[in-house]
Amino acid sequence: MSLQRAKLAKFIDSEKYPLLVTLCFFTIMSYIIFFHHPYWFEFDGIVYFHTGEEILAGNGKNVKLFDAPIGGPVLYAALSSIFNDSFFVAKIITVLSTTGVILFSYYTIKNIFNFKIALLGQLFFAFNPQVHWLSTHIMNDALPIFLITVSLYFITKKYVKLSDIIIVGAILGIASTIRYQAIIVFFAILVFLLIRDKRIRVNVLCCVLTTIFFLLTFSPLLIYNYYTHDVILDSNANYFLLAGATYQTPEWRNSIQHAILDNEPLNILLYFDLFLKNYFYNLFYQNPNILFNFNTFDNISIIPVIPFLGIIPVLGGLIYSLKLNLNKINLLALIVTSIIVAYFVLFLGDFNIHFFAIIIIPLLVLGIINIKNIERNLLPLLIVSILFFLITSIVPLGRGYQLLPMWVLVPILSSLFIIDTIPKIYYKIKPITNKKSGKLIILLLVSLILLINIGFSYKLLQYSLYDNVTFNGIQNEILELFQGKESLLEAGIEYRLIGDILSKQPEIENSYVIARNNGYAHYAHSKFVYTYFREGVENDSLDKFVTREGWTEFDIYNSNAHSIPSDRYNIYKPTPDYLVYEPKFSHDIVPSYLNTPRAKELSTILSNPDDPRIPPDFEVLYKSDNTGTIVYKINHEK
Repeated sequence: MSLQRAKLAKFIDSEKYPLLVTLCFFTIMSYIIFFHHPYWFEFDGIVYFHTGEEILAGNGKNVKLFDAPIGGPVLYAALSSIFNDSFFVAKIITVLSTTGVILFSYYTIKNIFNFKIALLGQLFFAFNPQVHWLSTHIMNDALPIFLITVSLYFITKKYVKLSDIIIVGAILGIASTIRYQAIIVFFAILVFLLIRDKRIRVNVLCCVLTTIFFLLTFSPLLIYNYYTHDVILDSNANYFLLAGATYQTPEWRNSIQHAILDNEPLNILLYFDLFLKNYFYNLFYQNPNILFNFNTFDNISIIPVIPFLGIIPVLGGLIYSLKLNLNKINLLALIVTSIIVAYFVLFLGDFNIHFFAIIIIPLLVLGIINIKNIERNLLPLLIVSILFFLITSIVPLGRGYQLLPMWVLVPILSSLFIIDTIPKIYYKIKPITNKKSGKLIILLLVSLILLINIGFSYKLLQYSLYDNVTFNGIQNEILELFQGKESLLEAGIEYRLIGDILSKQPEIENSYVIARNNGYAHYAHSKFVYTYFREGVENDSLDKFVTREGWTEFDIYNSNAHSIPSDRYNIYKPTPDYLVYEPKFSHDIVPSYLNTPRAKELSTILSNPDDPRIPPDFEVLYKSDNTGTIVYKINHEK
């Protein structure tokens, strides 16, 4: 025992800094999620939990999840049945998962580079606002991102053993049952195993072994899907295209909707020109935008406040890691590639959208030419990042944290640039300068970046965890820190308040609440009918709206998939007993999909209980003074 204690003490002493960073991260994120997130308001999190309950209850055949497999929902529901507190369980899984990401990010980077680069890379993870956001919101992404990060640790070891490969395959199989994005990482690692050296037979054997253990943990999901829904993967990229594609036509939307209704896979040959237009928009603008911040608040750049600035350390670190020589081959490749790409962008594309191609494609070509110069255990991270970007660009990503499965490369290259590249440039410019001044510059630069992230994260979390927070400019925000603040309204508090009111209604557990958000029904312990409040035909009565007469087949299918309980095959045909309408959106950001004439018509009617178009069987049960949210009780017997 004394020997084990001595080893543990020695380990803690040698690893005190990364462990301290991890502990501080866990403590702060736990405080935020448990003391500043008292109400469950995340739509997806609530849907996943109730979906898991339905599956465990034996009703999985009538369940439909558009954007995730069932692994996460089943896990959350199973643990909730043990601990009898779904919200607490979801919080614990979330904060432990992101804490694990912080810990393993350090050891993954340490596999490749020295202590300084690894610690700085870990700090970039620990201070990143998107990681903070993910740590304090109940979603379905934290656990698979943690599992992916663990797999990257094992595959980036200097000497990858068979046991490491087995672990990687098994972990990615588990992660893929929660989020399909892990499959991309799995294929990227297979590519790495094939090309890492010239031992073809050994590499093929390693790929086979990885695949076997991947399938061992992933196949239960495939078997379940096949015997329950007659498909292998019960998810559809068409839904993401429909929800977020920048370029659309009515004919294209109609075709995509029918593909979703028929559960058909994505067909890129259908409207191929439109697919290419959207793909290259996502590849060279939308997804790089949330990676480096071209013009978006929701980004994962290491310098999130200032557009484009975060790209400099990443590209600088990439160039440094390639160990480029100014020989004829590299110069010729750079010039020819740049000219060709610039021609396509300027004459066949749109410079305002595709400008990033002029930067990144020549660097990728140089990387391929100089691939032998790259640290071998950095290579899997490069392959993961490239394949992840190429494949996920089929659909537009909307949130910065969705890039976290490949993001470890960003802090690595940024740290490499700051720790190794900047000093060399600095000493070449001022060779007689005392080295202490160079270290001081690096310290000030790192401190400034981390301070910017702290400020950005503070505002991001405040903005997302409270409904009445606004951004008034940097100067005013700083002044507000030293002034008295108005009381903050916790996000989701009205879900709880209205849910408590509804929970006292007779037979509420068998009643349906139709609303835009499912938090009301969750706290009322009722059933739920999902609506955008834009469905139906203009000038139709509210009675027809709540019974879904006049709704399109796709609107009903979409509503059923997001309702509680899920109703994939439209078996229940619910008649709502209560309607909750929110005329005011959080932070007054009105989604573009509510700018339709039907949405405006329903808003005008439902936000005014005295409107003559309100049917006599609609009784006002509650109206919020804060948001104007109105609860109608529908008295069907009248």
